[in-house]
Amino acid sequence: MGYRIKKYEKGFVVEVQKNTWYKKKYWTHFISVAGISSEPWFHSSYEYAEMNLLNEIKWQTIRNSR
Repeated sequence: MGYRIKKYEKGFVVEVQKNTWYKKKYWTHFISVAGISSEPWFHSSYEYAEMNLLNEIKWQTIRNSR
């Protein structure tokens, strides 16, 4: 699983690489707007996107270790 931060017109989006059931790879947003999982969260700077990515990975690790 890979992560990247990509710049769009509205701002920076944290994306994760996923595989389909037939092994084709694609990129989708990793961090969503609260309550709307289909809408990506746009960050105003690369640094904020990076900080949010690290925080999300940290919280997922904590949740999965219980």
